Amino acid sequence: MRWLLLLCLCWHLTLSATTVLVHPEVPLDSISQSQLRNIFTLRQTQWPNGTAVRVIVLPEQSELHQRFSRQRLKLFPYQLNTIWDKHSFSGTGVRPQQAESMAAMLQLLRSTPGAIGYAEANLPHPALKELRVEN
Repeated sequence: MRWLLLLCLCWHLTLSATTVLVHPEVPLDSISQSQLRNIFTLRQTQWPNGTAVRVIVLPEQSELHQRFSRQRLKLFPYQLNTIWDKHSFSGTGVRPQQAESMAAMLQLLRSTPGAIGYAEANLPHPALKELRVEN
């Protein structure tokens, strides 16, 4: 019985994991936790090669967006919205582009140079690059 419980817990943790995806031409294979947070809070606006960073997100109420925000960025979705609003209202940045679905997110990531977004881990994401997040 304990093995079954452990197996179920591991399966749940695997399914609940998120991964960071970028346009294939982004010149990185890995990124630090702080760089990832800087990108999604609009503090880092360019990739090392000078290409503009284009952040793509799902709607705030999306379960995947909430999980990504908490697990990867260590922020609640409302905190991200507040940060994005401040940048937008002050003229220092533009809110991330919002994809209405996971399919739309993947399409935007494939077609937008410099794009970064997220998806469920352990699923195939053809024509996209997965960034390894280092602590």
